[in-house]
Amino acid sequence: MSQVAPAEIDEPEEVSFPKKELPKDDMDMTPMVDVTFLLLIFFMITASFSSEKVFEKPPPLSETPSNKPPDKPPDQFDTVRVQIDEFNAYTIIFPAGDEREASSKQDLLLALSEAKSEISTGKEDEVLKMLVDAHEECIHVAIVAALDAGREAGFSSFSVTVVEEFE
Repeated sequence: MSQVAPAEIDEPEEVSFPKKELPKDDMDMTPMVDVTFLLLIFFMITASFSSEKVFEKPPPLSETPSNKPPDKPPDQFDTVRVQIDEFNAYTIIFPAGDEREASSKQDLLLALSEAKSEISTGKEDEVLKMLVDAHEECIHVAIVAALDAGREAGFSSFSVTVVEEFE
């Protein structure tokens, strides 16, 4: 075996890089300007450009409180009234004046189907109306369930009124 003399081994040369200056505390504003323009474009596209006033002052309340209840449409033969109390229970008032309690959407659907069969004359263009009187403290889901049940039962016209107290 031959031995290599120590002088023949090449030592690696040291590589030196030029000293870089550390960045100063200046911030690059380009990304911030880009985001600002993107937000501006987004809000311009999603804004509604209507000529109506968005924030209108409500009409002044009358100085003398009225104890008279609001006018209700007269009960008609083709109208069924559903009352939703503050406990989310349903009361169905038939056109003949009969009342029936319903505690769930299924009970309400059955009662509305009976009311529809009672008032339906069989005409194809017949408009069956359902009036919903909802107590101001009932939940929104109860109102939607009443409207869904009315649609499933075959009613074609709906009216929703919020009341403070039932008569």
